[in-house]
Amino acid sequence: NDSLGHAIAQRLDEECGVVHTEATVNFVSKASTATYLAVMNSSGDLHTAIADMNISSDIPIPPAEVLAQADIVVMDANAPINTLVETAHLSSHAGAKVFFEPTSVPKAALLGQNKAFLSYLSYAFPNVDELMAMSDGWSVSKEDAREALTDDMKTIKLPAEELLLQMHTSGGHLIITMGKDGVLLASKSVGDDITYQHFPAVEGIEMKNSTGAGDSLCGAFVHALLDGRDESEAVRLGMDAAIKSSSFSERAISPEIGA
Repeated sequence: NDSLGHAIAQRLDEECGVVHTEATVNFVSKASTATYLAVMNSSGDLHTAIADMNISSDIPIPPAEVLAQADIVVMDANAPINTLVETAHLSSHAGAKVFFEPTSVPKAALLGQNKAFLSYLSYAFPNVDELMAMSDGWSVSKEDAREALTDDMKTIKLPAEELLLQMHTSGGHLIITMGKDGVLLASKSVGDDITYQHFPAVEGIEMKNSTGAGDSLCGAFVHALLDGRDESEAVRLGMDAAIKSSSFSERAISPEIGA
């Protein structure tokens, strides 16, 4: 309940059309709005960062009546584990699709150990390192990740299969981001058949700021599904959104998305 928090709520209202009420936005007293400072290198990639995310421990479980109205519930890994697990459980039980953005390798590894949480997920958006961490606590170097691509992505597909088989029984999808190597869509049908589709990255893009690319992809992907598109088209639209944000230096998320 500070000036930054109210500024965010105002931007949500004015720029995104999200009207905040007591049921949808929680203002916390005696706490500071989360802040994040990123320092980029000359290539537009993250060099170092510092953050104050202490308020994340106050993220509550949304009211069941709110979750019951949702078609899709999107979560990242910043909330307390019990909040994430119970929210995923309530959402899945109400018939909503649960989407998960792992946020970081340590948080991905922690939640990957929670089998109940994984069973509620219909979609997840890990990068390669987060995928390895979620599937079995694995971790790989950048060189290992690059080598995986020369092996028909086998060392990416194996942990993807392991993770998909633990996700929701009605089907699951992993949108695996691989930086300049594009995106791999891994999908599980009801009968546990798994398919893969690779979307190469667009060449010739000037990278100015990579901090919001993943969030842009996730947001555009969700919007596309709500608009009736299938997962393949949603990935393409998500990649277009990620390119717009990567090419915009002033903000993490480009205002051109949805314009």
